[in-house]
Amino acid sequence: SLATANSLGTISDYLTLSDSVGGSDSVDYYRFDVAQSDLVSVFFSGLSAGHRLELLSSGGSVLKSSTHSGTTWNSSDSIKTEGTVTDQLTAGTYYVKVTPASVTGNPSYAKSGAYNLNLQRHNAPNTVTVAAQNSQFASSADFRCTGSSDQTVINQAIKQLGQAGGGKVVLMEGTFNISNNVLVTYDNMTMSGVGWSTILRLTPNANLSDAGLLRSAFKSEASNRAKPRFANQHFRHMSLDGNKDQGTDYSDSYGNYGTYIDSSFKDIRIHDFPHYGFDPHENYYTGTPTVRLSITESLADHNAVDGITTDNCLDSRFADNISDSNGRHGINIVTASRNNLFENNIATQNGGNGITLQPGSSNLSRTSDSNQLLNNIASDNYLAGIYTYRASNLLLSGNTVANNRYHGIRLRGVSNSIVESNLSENNSQELNDRYSGIYLDNDGTVFSTQNQVRSNLIRSAGSKRHRHGISEKNTGDDFNTYSNNSISGSVRAPIKLVGPNSRIL
Repeated sequence: SLATANSLGTISDYLTLSDSVGGSDSVDYYRFDVAQSDLVSVFFSGLSAGHRLELLSSGGSVLKSSTHSGTTWNSSDSIKTEGTVTDQLTAGTYYVKVTPASVTGNPSYAKSGAYNLNLQRHNAPNTVTVAAQNSQFASSADFRCTGSSDQTVINQAIKQLGQAGGGKVVLMEGTFNISNNVLVTYDNMTMSGVGWSTILRLTPNANLSDAGLLRSAFKSEASNRAKPRFANQHFRHMSLDGNKDQGTDYSDSYGNYGTYIDSSFKDIRIHDFPHYGFDPHENYYTGTPTVRLSITESLADHNAVDGITTDNCLDSRFADNISDSNGRHGINIVTASRNNLFENNIATQNGGNGITLQPGSSNLSRTSDSNQLLNNIASDNYLAGIYTYRASNLLLSGNTVANNRYHGIRLRGVSNSIVESNLSENNSQELNDRYSGIYLDNDGTVFSTQNQVRSNLIRSAGSKRHRHGISEKNTGDDFNTYSNNSISGSVRAPIKLVGPNSRIL
């Protein structure tokens, strides 16, 4: 009730919280105070579908409301995700009411029952606002776009704050028409939308000067060598539309590209780019890696190549993301990306592997070692669920790989790694009796050795079943141990060992 509402205190800048509603918990109330007149946006994060919010006055009357019924995809248009309200509030007390709602969008893009709610003051300290041509309350913004080459105005806002030492650029709801790079080349910068109703969309036939609609890298070799990466950059609560069916140039059309340290992407949708979606990257000129980056609660869908690519990223976290219907891999961990955590991600219906872990394509010695893949789901992908190549000291635990066309989990030239407590179910969907639930093989030079495969559940049924639950390719794939694996439904022997020193314990 209003009387027992959770108190959020006075909103001075930005606030985010997580909760759930449904069943016997049919409504959540939050109370907050505004100390002075200001525009305030209240909005759900993009994956929080199936919820309705109401902004209430101090007396409980509804000022504005919006229902987040889900996110959809349409090849010819940028779909706005609802669940955002913005209003001019005078000083006083207000409430937010959250109730369940039906999901009419893609149910795969919804978190059942749970939601993330965000509140943003527009006139917060060290903050500038940028309005799209079709934003509500556009006249109150510090910067106003015209609907043509809107990156020019956004870059002006970034430059103003960046030269002052950093700050936050708030992009209001609406569609920003982007014809070239949005350049975020200052430390200590936050760029925030107000939910996926803030859309940065490439214009038809756009040809970016350099890779990345959001670009955190300089354009010249000298500048890149002088400052090879950017610190404390944060991007959140917006949608990036690559508009790939409208003639957007392929080569540099990534959702983002940059080299970062202590930075983050949160609640970002990247879709329909002709190339990669997310691409945190090493600095090409100096070899400087991206370090301590996080990408969380985001959606990468319908991009022409990979949804999420990590290129020489170290000590970073990628969690609670969905990578769906991309042209190649859902998640591509590549080029000496090491000591990273990938957890609770979903990779579905991608044209390559659900999750790929591999060295650099031009230098096989740059292996991606010591990564952890925990509790991810990789299903219905065109190749394998999880494919790992030339790596060591991996931990693959608690993952579900299901209904993929090739192997469930493939270790190719992988050593000293642990594969435990995974579910591999109904893979080999390309051809019955062809692929295995877990497969250890090689490239003729580097073999899969000294691995522990334990406590996995491997099942197959129906007309297309695994050839083996677990199998090794040849005698070089050796010194592996297997224990406590449960295998059912395999056409041939549940476990096929070829390495002379491999053992079932």
